[in-house]
Amino acid sequence: MQYLETVVCQAKEGKEARFERMVKSRIELAKRQDGCINSWYGKSSSDEFLFLIQTVYENLESFHMVKKTVDSTLDPKDGGLESCLAGPPLLGLFEITPDSLNMPK
Repeated sequence: MQYLETVVCQAKEGKEARFERMVKSRIELAKRQDGCINSWYGKSSSDEFLFLIQTVYENLESFHMVKKTVDSTLDPKDGGLESCLAGPPLLGLFEITPDSLNMPK
């Protein structure tokens, strides 16, 4: 079963550019890991501080392995995403079917 991780979060005012750079680096690192199918982010059209981050994993084990690699590689260097957040993020991990992505197999 594949998994979709969804994060909705708000950057602190004045930290949104740094937060966006940190998100981009995490997405690029995640996409290079085995088990990560794809990853992307978006910014709200009505709130410049509001971000949506999504990543699709091959399975639950891949989710744990990729998260551990990304966190242990980047958090010590930049202090982690939490340092730029205005409050706690909304997190969700959802089971999805491969055909729901409309991606070639």
